[in-house]
Amino acid sequence: MFKLQRVGNAVLEPIKENAWESQAVFNPAAIREGEHVLMIYRAVEGDNYSTLGYAKLDRSGKILERWPEPILRRETPCEQRGVEDPRIAKFDNRYYLVYVAYDSVTVRTCLASTTDFKKIARHGIIIPDVWDKDAMFFPELVKGKLILMHRIEPNIQLAFFNDMEHLLQPEKNYWKEHLAALDRFTAMRPQFWWEAKKIGGGAPPIPTPEGWLVIYHGVDDKLVYRAGAALLDYEHPLRVIARFPDPILEPERQFEKVGDVPNVVFPTGTALFDDELLIYYGGADKAIGMAKASLDELLHELKRFKL
Repeated sequence: MFKLQRVGNAVLEPIKENAWESQAVFNPAAIREGEHVLMIYRAVEGDNYSTLGYAKLDRSGKILERWPEPILRRETPCEQRGVEDPRIAKFDNRYYLVYVAYDSVTVRTCLASTTDFKKIARHGIIIPDVWDKDAMFFPELVKGKLILMHRIEPNIQLAFFNDMEHLLQPEKNYWKEHLAALDRFTAMRPQFWWEAKKIGGGAPPIPTPEGWLVIYHGVDDKLVYRAGAALLDYEHPLRVIARFPDPILEPERQFEKVGDVPNVVFPTGTALFDDELLIYYGGADKAIGMAKASLDELLHELKRFKL
């Protein structure tokens, strides 16, 4: 069975001297920019209070730059406990961060955007008050539509919009109608032993000649988090073309097995350099790891498991 190749040990760990990231760093958004990878990561202080930090890495995982202060802090009432688990996409030279706001009672999916990560515009809550996580954009329009992948347990769903303005100001009944017809907008459901409890999006889908490559996570009955891969039809992404029956990455190393939440690998960002696909993941809600694969080899193996 196909497996990702780990690159060293953790590539990013907490800095005890920086209070805001002293407890943990994990679940990073990542995007390639030239020959570098920009990483926006979740940082934890105290009793699980989260902000977002910024780092720049080379393709080997070496940290080239790491800012000493958060780029996104807890500011609004729905963020009282944390801003968490970002995913990133770039449209028209602007970076869009979809993130989770947590107020200690419920989670909400929010959006922010920036051109330089120094001045960040908050766009507020983009999904109404329903327990919904792991939201992210497809990085390209599909048949003229902006697609938001999201997860209402235990499945993965897609929501379609005309453009960013439509997402920010949808029709009054948009989400009510979407939720009422959720089965129709469900792209993937738990199917295999390692994802018996639930699945959720990992990194934003990657466009390939074979379709949309989705690196996602699954949770088993013992609450072990693993990473898997699936292929969605390029023009009709609600249709799954192929899907590995076994995980491509699972907790094996110390920093993946022991941490604030044990036995977790949680993929949230990727960067593609020629044929080399880099995958960034949270390990045990404590540190950030990196794995890699040949994209061609991954797609070749994945197509063996067509649905």
